[in-house]
Amino acid sequence: MVAAVAFPLVKLGLLAVRQIAKPLANWIKTRAKRSFFFRTYVCMPPAQMYNWMEVNVKMRMLNLGKPSEVPKLNEAMAIDLGAELLGEAVIFFVAAASIIAEYIRSSLKEKDKKVAKEQHFTNLESKINYLKFTVDRQEAEIRHLTRVYYVLEQNHLKNKQTKNKPSNHASNSGVESDKNTGVLQQAIDYAVISITGKR
Repeated sequence: MVAAVAFPLVKLGLLAVRQIAKPLANWIKTRAKRSFFFRTYVCMPPAQMYNWMEVNVKMRMLNLGKPSEVPKLNEAMAIDLGAELLGEAVIFFVAAASIIAEYIRSSLKEKDKKVAKEQHFTNLESKINYLKFTVDRQEAEIRHLTRVYYVLEQNHLKNKQTKNKPSNHASNSGVESDKNTGVLQQAIDYAVISITGKR
């Protein structure tokens, strides 16, 4: 919600700056015409330079060769042209600054999205590794319990065979059979608990 509100505010701010740039440029032009410093050192030198470059470019485009001397603009024309160039420069720099600011904001937003996506994938990878470790551990426990089960079953079969033979140890074999049966039941219960994960 905060991001959705911030996005239009940024757009409106940049639009406001661009709209303010035009009156600001006009104010600078008016100020430049009235100020001796702006007229002499800010407006007139760029205007004379622009006039010199324009004449040279036009002469070469018309295949008239390089001019030997470019006549300078008079003071009034130089001040007007310099003030106009200054105003256009202000508008250009404001527009360029707003575009750069928008680009930086978009880059930071994309960077945040990329970091969040990488974090999400890292969490998923951690969960998958944990599940894999849990499955491997349970498989090892199942193999171990299976071996214990077969050993106890073989012992139980051996005890049944000894019951059919008369011996002085008949009572002892019965007790051992009951013990093995109890151990077998404990092994089965342990296997169920291990598989379900309830310890």
